[in-house]
Amino acid sequence: MYNPQIKASQITNLTDARYFAAWGVEWLGFGLEPGQDHVVTPTQMAAIKGWVEGPKMVGEFSGLDVELIRQSVDLLGLDAVEVSRFANLSALQLSVPVIMNIVMEAHLESDSLIELLKANDSIEYFILDFEKNASINTFHKKFPVSWLSGLAKQFPIFIRTDADTYSLEEITQNIKPLGISLAGGEEEKVGLKSFDELDEIFETLEPLRMV
Repeated sequence: MYNPQIKASQITNLTDARYFAAWGVEWLGFGLEPGQDHVVTPTQMAAIKGWVEGPKMVGEFSGLDVELIRQSVDLLGLDAVEVSRFANLSALQLSVPVIMNIVMEAHLESDSLIELLKANDSIEYFILDFEKNASINTFHKKFPVSWLSGLAKQFPIFIRTDADTYSLEEITQNIKPLGISLAGGEEEKVGLKSFDELDEIFETLEPLRMV
């Protein structure tokens, strides 16, 4: 039975962390590199981590500041790190799994994507991030659902998408990647936030994850 893993990214508050943990996600990701969007300090992450049980903790980085990543792994006891496709992988030499986030851009062709995945066979998981360029309407032509389904059989990929690019139904019924990447967000007030959209996603995914 198909049972997708779920990685929650951009966690900045305990409300999000507890919400995702309650739904049984496998991974919680925290932006730990200054200058990123949705960044938290090591102290903030450590505090959130102390209140959450279950998910593995992931530090999210560009991958260029090798020393920062190493220090964060040791200081925070990270279970994995997420880096961009431009990371200095040869210099990392980490003892924890590395996840590569690939932002899907207009100039990226299917052959180039396969070459990129093959060239990074030491990477534990890949996230194909269609959400950041969701307004680009060529993705369905370049990367049709049937093609992505074949890719998911070859490589350990997660998919992050805007509903207008690839719907949750397309992903779970036809592509069937190893996992799905979701994102947290800012609180309206401390401890107060609406999860209506995420509730709908998890309610759709719940039958697949009841194994």
